[in-house]
Amino acid sequence: MAETDRAPSTEKKKDEKPSDEEFLRRARKRFDRATTAESTNRKEAVEDLKFKKGDQWPESIRADRTIQKRPCLTINKMKTFVHQITNDQRQNRPAINVSPVGDKSDPTTAKMLKGLIRQIERQSNADVAYDTGFDSAVSNGWGYWRVLTEYEDEDTFNQVLKIGRIRNPFRVYL
Repeated sequence: MAETDRAPSTEKKKDEKPSDEEFLRRARKRFDRATTAESTNRKEAVEDLKFKKGDQWPESIRADRTIQKRPCLTINKMKTFVHQITNDQRQNRPAINVSPVGDKSDPTTAKMLKGLIRQIERQSNADVAYDTGFDSAVSNGWGYWRVLTEYEDEDTFNQVLKIGRIRNPFRVYL
């Protein structure tokens, strides 16, 4: 068979970028896999948040009591317990530590990096991000914050690192 008679190769070279359709197909497949894997945890997290809010009666019992014109009293102690844990975290804040390890490490470089990290945390108000993520972790099982880059100014291409909070942990999929 001559070289020109062969069907074009369907294999992609490693340097070649995938098409938009291929990229979107792969992204949808990965998202479906993530939603399937996390669906049970997410359902239980919604129930946990409802319970924390004070919605602590099962729906069938609440309906029966409403029909009988009986009250559904709720003495919500969950917020107190959540505050005990989150307040302890606020008093004993975790910190990023840079330790020089190995024979080629430099203690002054580690000290400089630790100072840069503290500056990034201070400028981006990272305490709020940490508190939000930790409160979500206590309330529903997981919480997040993110490290992102932002432009320093409108007139420059210089970027700075920021630590940002994620208010809704249900927007993140692993």
